[in-house]
Amino acid sequence: MRHCFAVPIKDFAVAKSRLRDNNVSDVSELARSLATGVIAELAGEQVTVLCESDEVSKFALALGCTVAFSHARGLNECVQGFYDSVSETYERITVVHADLLDPRGLSSYSPNCEVGIVTDQQRLGTNVLSVPTGVRFTFRFGEDSLQRHETEAVRLGLTYEVLDQGPWIQDVDLPGDLP
Repeated sequence: MRHCFAVPIKDFAVAKSRLRDNNVSDVSELARSLATGVIAELAGEQVTVLCESDEVSKFALALGCTVAFSHARGLNECVQGFYDSVSETYERITVVHADLLDPRGLSSYSPNCEVGIVTDQQRLGTNVLSVPTGVRFTFRFGEDSLQRHETEAVRLGLTYEVLDQGPWIQDVDLPGDLP
């Protein structure tokens, strides 16, 4: 199956604003380190980094990724644009957030149904989302994205599973998420 992991990465200088708002030090380095861990775990797979920054583009290319440079106004528009543009190239896209604490095993993730959703530790957000191409899926990352992605799967008549246990539910958004 032709499959691509899409990893959206915000410019390290502005990434993780909620950590910055709480005066966490070295946020740029933390964001870079987390992204490096995610990409390293996906080594050997087709990985495309979605970004809007030259610095992130250089970072991704140095790690062997393909880069899809975006001028989108937000995460959903960025991911949607990529998804729509590669539906003829890939049969499945798995969107992985670059802030997972423990991405081990992620390269072998394959949902047992049409849509796979890995939620966050609060069971509100979406850390990993695997969807088939060609079904006009609409991405709905942000507040309560788990529920919105479930609703989207139902709207399209697609079977879905939600994983709410395991290492991939641990992302870093707030100071309390840090080890």
